[in-house]
Amino acid sequence: MDNGGTERIKQALADLCEPLHDVFAEAGASKLLQPPAEEDLDHVPDFSGRHYGWLRTHIVRAHAHFRLNQRNLDPWRLSGKHQRNGELWMTDGDYRLRILHGPSETDVPPPGRNGARRAYFHNPALPLAEPMFGPPNDRLLVLWHIHPITGEPSFRVVRPIGDWKYGGKAQVDVDFPLPQTSDDLINMQFNPSDDEIHLSIPNEEEGNDFRAGGISG
Repeated sequence: MDNGGTERIKQALADLCEPLHDVFAEAGASKLLQPPAEEDLDHVPDFSGRHYGWLRTHIVRAHAHFRLNQRNLDPWRLSGKHQRNGELWMTDGDYRLRILHGPSETDVPPPGRNGARRAYFHNPALPLAEPMFGPPNDRLLVLWHIHPITGEPSFRVVRPIGDWKYGGKAQVDVDFPLPQTSDDLINMQFNPSDDEIHLSIPNEEEGNDFRAGGISG
């Protein structure tokens, strides 16, 4: 892991810690995701079962997109097309984020076969020294997961540097959790390593309780 590159990414993402945790916590507590009261079962649909995991994920993404769109996140802003399978993308003009559903706190969805996604996942490996000219232009993934019991959201930031298939090893050179506050992120310490980081990924696109196609975010 390139420690200098990780530090500048931390600085860039610090302003997103509180907003992301706030809106995803609110989204995870949505009544649409909870089983209805027993007296309401005859007229209120129950989407809490395993057959509707894809729907719960889309509801969370839509709720988060709606709330983020209401906030002043300068210099960050929403990008992409949310109507295209719930894309939840952001940029600050230099960095680009794709906020994707992670089936667990450690799983990383692979790029799949789409050419544009595969290109996005092919960051050049971070150099030992920072470039002298030009913006960082990193393409990052922020993987969200909502605990199925507590409803608490968690996030991890990864920087993909290659292509892999379902069941293979994710290739990333930056990997760290996104804490609840910017101060916690800035004060987070890393031990630099030249070894590649390999994270486990699921054999299918869909995960556990909040499963849905994780590629679009």
